[in-house]
Amino acid sequence: MTIDGFAPGAENAFVSFDPEIADRWHSVVGWVARRAAIEVHGLDHLPEGGALLVGNHAFGWDPVFLLAEVWRRQRRPVWVLGEHLWWRFPFLRRLAAAVGTVDGTQENAERLLSGGALVLVLPGGLREAVKPRELRYRLLWGHRYGFVRAALRTGVPIVPIASIGTDELFDFVGDAYRRGERWLGSRRIPIPRPVGWLPIPRRTQVRILVGAPIAPSASPEQSADPRTLERVRHEVAGALHELIDVELARRSGLDLGA
Repeated sequence: MTIDGFAPGAENAFVSFDPEIADRWHSVVGWVARRAAIEVHGLDHLPEGGALLVGNHAFGWDPVFLLAEVWRRQRRPVWVLGEHLWWRFPFLRRLAAAVGTVDGTQENAERLLSGGALVLVLPGGLREAVKPRELRYRLLWGHRYGFVRAALRTGVPIVPIASIGTDELFDFVGDAYRRGERWLGSRRIPIPRPVGWLPIPRRTQVRILVGAPIAPSASPEQSADPRTLERVRHEVAGALHELIDVELARRSGLDLGA
């Protein structure tokens, strides 16, 4: 028995979701979003059936504002493919699982998508979340193609999700993973370091933009082809970069549509 009663397999798809806990959680998140003037735009782009939502990642659990708004408007859960590290933290993992976070495995992704669910993945993971300020709004996806494979195998569209402003909440410096290796002897646990050492967030406008769905451009049979995976991932990254660039230009007073 674990200290928090978290049973083996509780991190898997559909197992631990609790609508009552999710409702209370999303209500609190919604209240925070209103107080902080956080905006979510483009929810009309979400399809009725299953879809894979792919976003950029900043420090913190920035997707919660999107999840809360989808729940408020559509009463529909958005399942999050979480880092494997999540499931090592007692009590926190129980809350994460209850509100719709699952272990980010290929099996969980495909089971959810095949069941007609909305699934959110942040391919950059923690490495992208704790990147230094010089790499703001860069997609650090490395060699991760599993999310593309899951979308192709289940035949669902991919929806780009751009989170703007969240990369500016903190000014991180250096390589958090190398710092973790020096201080803890492990490259698996990053230690982000803000400028001046104090983790004081900056005031910034946060806007989350939901882009137009990208229809599957390859068959399930092609999901094993590396070139196909690379082509589709480039297409998704390009759509996400466009959302980010247009919003950053808008904030600077430029109209890219002119």
